[in-house]
Amino acid sequence: MVRRHLEGIVAWAQTRKTLGFPKALNGLIQAAKRRARGFASFDTIRTVIFLIAGKLDFAAINPHAR
Repeated sequence: MVRRHLEGIVAWAQTRKTLGFPKALNGLIQAAKRRARGFASFDTIRTVIFLIAGKLDFAAINPHAR
């Protein structure tokens, strides 16, 4: 198994970078696509992605927001 993954192990040892961030971002995008189901427009899906990934604090403009 180590021999099969040796190239990736060496690359990680040299750069200390993983695919954690891109995978997390992909998870957010997939969640946004599920929330925006039924909307045909890419602009709507993109807006939902920004709302999820941006972690906006709506309490500043609406005290009743959770």
